[in-house]
Amino acid sequence: MAKIDPTFAKELQKYGTADFQACYSCGNCTAVCNLTDENANFPRMYIRYGMLGLKDEILDSKDLWMCYACGDCTAHCPREAIPGDYMATLRRYAIAHYEPTGITRLIFKNNPWYIAIIILLAVILGFFLLTLKPDMTISRWIFQYMPFEIIHNTGEVVFALTGLFMLIGFWNMFRHLSRNYRHEKKEKPKSSPLASLKYVINELTTMKRYQTCDSEEDGFWYKKPAVVRPWFIHWSIMWGFIGLLLATILDFLLKNPATTVWWPSRILGTVSGLFMMYGATMALYYRFSKITDAYAHSKLADWVFLWSLWITGFTGFWMETAVFLGGNDMLDQIIFIIHTIMAMELVLLFAFSKFAHALYRPVALYMYHRMALTN
Repeated sequence: MAKIDPTFAKELQKYGTADFQACYSCGNCTAVCNLTDENANFPRMYIRYGMLGLKDEILDSKDLWMCYACGDCTAHCPREAIPGDYMATLRRYAIAHYEPTGITRLIFKNNPWYIAIIILLAVILGFFLLTLKPDMTISRWIFQYMPFEIIHNTGEVVFALTGLFMLIGFWNMFRHLSRNYRHEKKEKPKSSPLASLKYVINELTTMKRYQTCDSEEDGFWYKKPAVVRPWFIHWSIMWGFIGLLLATILDFLLKNPATTVWWPSRILGTVSGLFMMYGATMALYYRFSKITDAYAHSKLADWVFLWSLWITGFTGFWMETAVFLGGNDMLDQIIFIIHTIMAMELVLLFAFSKFAHALYRPVALYMYHRMALTN
């Protein structure tokens, strides 16, 4: 039997949720959501879990990741319990408890600690980067006062540990969802592993489920062009980042920094960067303007993530222009350091931030489809 913990509601509030206890279980939120079905029933049920303190039911659930935070539930809540923000809070809570070090809990629950962690990591990465570029003017100046080997070895340890923690976090998430999956498997799964994998790939490629969030004729986004709708903004950020990561890997493997913008990896990087910059810019604009309820309750983690993407994209285009024009002055070197630090922080903080949903959601989608009533 699940253990009830009435104090859990106060714990959740530390992760950013509003007074979800204002809910009186009318069911309006679940009724208006286009993504709920027999295999994904939220947010009403999860508000109940939160009130009762049923932590395992929350951590074992795939439904947390079925929600795309469209805000329809919040817009139609008669009690202003902000159920959409509550679902985002549960995802933050889950990410924090899958990750084993406790760093994510500090990031989500304590803004000063979050800022301190970001700054400390940036300093470590900055010095580590200089060990990889010892010919830079700044590097030669720094290593007159600080030992090269200690800085380089510290950076390697940080990279190794964050990679390890990322794997542990993924295993913890998979273990929790598998426990719930085994419980649901009283009937034979309705689709094969291959069919479910194809479903996940199709969803990541097309955002088909996410698009249904904008399908209501009386909805804010219904008559808006596809390129300004939330699903496309999300798609642009995701595939823009993946494309940039792939371009960076290609540059590394080719052992050539690409001296011309027409090099294939540079073309991929440029196109991907444009998508990511567009998505990040639009997402920032929507949050600044609070254009809908979905963007009205931003947390520090939301702002940091989007600004990190935007700054990474902007400095990347600066460096591309500098390479094209043959520039390598002190300002270009500083911009290069900023760009690389931001990019590395995004990767290293992957398992410790809201960015982790990029890994957790595909896993949840896979398990959702395995138990779906229809393929």
